[in-house]
Amino acid sequence: MATAQDKTPITFIIPGQRQASRGAADGGGGAAAPSGLPGRVKDSVRVAARRSGGTGADSVRVTAVPGEDIVVLRIAGGPALMLNPETARDLMLGQGTTKRSGSATAAADSGDVQVPAQLRWRGLEQAAPTRSGGFLGDVLLSGFDVLTDLFKDKAVDFAASLVVAKLDGQVDAGVYALKRESLTALKGSGLKIAQVPPAANPAQEPLLVLIHGTFVDTFSTFGKLWALHPQHVGELFAHYGGRVYALDHPTVGASPIANALTLVSALPKGARLHLVTHSRGGLVAEVLALVAGRMNGGAAPQRPIDQQDLAFFPGTEYATERKELQDLAAAVRTKGIVVDRIVRVACPARGTLLASKRLDAYLSVLKWTIELAGVPVLPVLVDFLTEVARRRADPTKLPGLASMIPDTPLVNWLNGVEEAIPGELRVVAGDLQGDSIGSWLKTLLADAYYWTDNDIV
Repeated sequence: MATAQDKTPITFIIPGQRQASRGAADGGGGAAAPSGLPGRVKDSVRVAARRSGGTGADSVRVTAVPGEDIVVLRIAGGPALMLNPETARDLMLGQGTTKRSGSATAAADSGDVQVPAQLRWRGLEQAAPTRSGGFLGDVLLSGFDVLTDLFKDKAVDFAASLVVAKLDGQVDAGVYALKRESLTALKGSGLKIAQVPPAANPAQEPLLVLIHGTFVDTFSTFGKLWALHPQHVGELFAHYGGRVYALDHPTVGASPIANALTLVSALPKGARLHLVTHSRGGLVAEVLALVAGRMNGGAAPQRPIDQQDLAFFPGTEYATERKELQDLAAAVRTKGIVVDRIVRVACPARGTLLASKRLDAYLSVLKWTIELAGVPVLPVLVDFLTEVARRRADPTKLPGLASMIPDTPLVNWLNGVEEAIPGELRVVAGDLQGDSIGSWLKTLLADAYYWTDNDIV
């Protein structure tokens, strides 16, 4: 995250024209940020390609201070990337080649960063293992804004901050009994149940549980299934005898282990589960399947959760996760929970470097994809993204997001298991092609820029 030592101003040199509304730092009073964005406009540039041979008058110098300001890169036909100034600098220095050119190095040394009108990361498509042949294409930068006067959460521990609490507060954590007729937001619906009623014959009557992903809830994730495919919903309810439930859970300040414990706490003894998951919800299912498989699901006795497992979560920093894992194991053993089947969609089972290296860019693209899906983006998500960009927050300090990052304790634990986990796993998978502005950006940020295969979250 940004600290006092990180607040050296960064100057960007941008092709185009400065807009009339200018911030106090430039002698003007500034203007409120556009709808949906925070703070005040400190500076704004409408980006345009330089005239042939043109310099000087065709460029605008803009300064942004890490920890005080955020940079908004407006992609033509795409998202507005809300970035820490240091992230924006890094993205610009990545232009041209995979290594800094002499001019880029000189600009960095002088504190000035050249901003092109067309963004290109040449050479990176060969480094991306899922892509072959052909450049990914250009993407036009239409605007470059600097926003300031941002809300600053004073909490030193980001996980305990107000913006995290508000984001996770979108849900009232627990298990909800769903209705065949309709699906609405579950918080305050009266459908939350402390204990799921036991099936008459648990071995023959599994429960279906839906588990949503990061930053959202059950309704925003699965609502269109009810709205667009009511016949399939009816078939599910008939097949499961009405035993259809959802786990609404916090996804930032709580770990998937804690989420799984919330589910198990509401289950009856002997429950057999079929889980349908999206994104990070798949990690909740993976945790539960691993623990249940060790305790109750195998045909032969297996090693229970023990010190070998807890060793993946070392030191005082992960004391909470160790306690949660022990509590989950005890609850699963006491109740005899079995996971028979998991359906996963876009699960970051091995983690994604995108979230670890450029969390602000990742969240900006995620916000855009939510908008494209027709899901309203709540102000609390914008506030969270703003604070992530301002702080250049370390996602490893947020238990919910750390679960999606390679080489963190939970990911290492899940992928360090050698024995097969009992039950069936079905994965709904896909890939992107670089043939549109949307897929170009997601391909670039997800593959080329980070040089790694990853799950599309």
